[in-house]
Amino acid sequence: MNNYHYIIASLPQLSKSWAENSFDIDKVIAEIVEQCSDSDRQAVEFFIKGSDGNGLSREYYAKAEKSQSRFTKLYYNLDRQIRNLKVKAVAQALYGPEEAKEKIERYSIELNQSDPYGEYREEKEDLSRLDSADIEALSAIFANSNILEKERLLDDFKWEKINIFTTFDYFNLDYILSFISKSLLIQRWMKLDKENGKHLFRKLVDEVRGSFDKNKLIYRIDENNG
Repeated sequence: MNNYHYIIASLPQLSKSWAENSFDIDKVIAEIVEQCSDSDRQAVEFFIKGSDGNGLSREYYAKAEKSQSRFTKLYYNLDRQIRNLKVKAVAQALYGPEEAKEKIERYSIELNQSDPYGEYREEKEDLSRLDSADIEALSAIFANSNILEKERLLDDFKWEKINIFTTFDYFNLDYILSFISKSLLIQRWMKLDKENGKHLFRKLVDEVRGSFDKNKLIYRIDENNG
């Protein structure tokens, strides 16, 4: 039996006092995994494997596309598209047109896309597919000469996309994976920029608390309606 309600109810216990209580993402994830079913534990471990970039490859992206987790499909399809745009931006900045084209073709990762929703919902729109506004925003980010600012803007972009992916996810695995994905962004910023990590940590706690309060009410209504 899955313990989604219990797991998600425990997430808001994270303290806002970041300066006094360091955010140990490894400990948080270990506590989440301990409460998961075997299949969900495998899904969490697979998701985390690609989170630092070292485990990413064409094979990994292909497996993510076939994941039973809708969030994993959407997140890593987004990640792959961002990666390809970054390859394009770097190649065009460093090489002439012909050589840049060769580099882009060599290092970009393209997959045969399946419907990321499957039978999860009636909508058929792929929320991870970048539109023209997304591409314009990312192009501006990649053109930023301030490396730290560039990384912050990129993570802000991912953060907002994560929120979009999980708009209707409440007590399920995808919600837990979205929490983990944000936690990993926070962990990265605690190493790169402590102040921004602190900001993202507080933002995450506020979002989880607010979401759980709302979801708890919905759950009660559902219970009363049988």
